Amino acid sequence: MKKILMSVAVIGFVGALAAGATSAYFSDTETSTGNTFTAGTLDLNIDGGNTNVVKFTVGNKAPGDTGTGYWTVKNVGTVDGFLDLENKVVVNNDNACNEPEDIVDDTCTTLLGGELGANLNVVLFVDADHNGIVDTGDVTLYTGTLDGLVSAMVADVAFAAGAEKYISMNWEIPSTVENIIQSDSVEFGMTLELGQTIGQ
Repeated sequence: MKKILMSVAVIGFVGALAAGATSAYFSDTETSTGNTFTAGTLDLNIDGGNTNVVKFTVGNKAPGDTGTGYWTVKNVGTVDGFLDLENKVVVNNDNACNEPEDIVDDTCTTLLGGELGANLNVVLFVDADHNGIVDTGDVTLYTGTLDGLVSAMVADVAFAAGAEKYISMNWEIPSTVENIIQSDSVEFGMTLELGQTIGQ
């Protein structure tokens, strides 16, 4: 019996040593606190602001006349995006109907529509060197009549955070256009959209 008790005591002693030995290994702990996530911004400015910009107020033009205008656009946010044209609207008006126009325009007497938008050629492009001419390094967004812009598919343009671009539009009334546009006017509008992805 004495030997059994001694064996139990030895086993208990060895177990205590083993437990003590286990807790003697090296260890270290570090913490990771204060982790944060912050969303960036995607913000487009036109001509230095966030308000509507009227770029063209052109009057008394005739066949053979040309001109240009441009918008300064900037991604003032912190996230890269893609620039796209949306909500393209063109509204034509006959306004009046003088005798030379009436001869060639069968809708002139009813003052419906107008033909200037169909006879006003435009080129809309990203003007890299801001010279008003489509040349090397520029990206053409649209070429055609102003009326055609409404249904045109315009490719998205990569636009890095902090970048500034010039969107120019050259216009021309061809010299071949005759009396059908007399007194007509056309008004157009578009929305420049900065999206995070293509086709957004």
